[in-house]
Amino acid sequence: MFQEQPTENDTELWHKVFEKEIAYIQARQNFLNNCTDRIELIKKALHNPTQRGTALRLIVYLKIEELQSLFDALVDLASVSHSDIELCRKAILSLPKTWVLANIEKTAEPLLQDGTDEEYRRLLELYIDIDRELAQRLALRALQHDDPDIREVGEDFQNYLENGYRTLSAI
Repeated sequence: MFQEQPTENDTELWHKVFEKEIAYIQARQNFLNNCTDRIELIKKALHNPTQRGTALRLIVYLKIEELQSLFDALVDLASVSHSDIELCRKAILSLPKTWVLANIEKTAEPLLQDGTDEEYRRLLELYIDIDRELAQRLALRALQHDDPDIREVGEDFQNYLENGYRTLSAI
């Protein structure tokens, strides 16, 4: 049950959150407007698990060309499971689709050459959000792989694509 009047402690906690958010917004704007090598710093932060989330949340403020320069790192991060994978996918999907389609396969190729079922699965999840034909090509490649675990991923996604499941959680 809610109290009619917040306690003094609750009000103080709220004000601290509010003040920290204002300070964050100001620091973010200062960084974005005045940092001379923000892309290099963000790129380094993407590879630091404790800083990655902050870097990914800053990406929405970048110019498309800046985001494109981070594409390889984003695809690399989207190929493995971690707590920020949805932010990586969102950043990739925010780029123009034609540009992504023209660049995704050559960027993902080195990850797939030595990849495991993990890389195939995560990239197929991303590919489905980009383009079904793109996902179909990778699923067929997985089906032809020597590794039975990767073939299983191919089967899972082939079934998903053929049966039109509504969510990936079905696989």
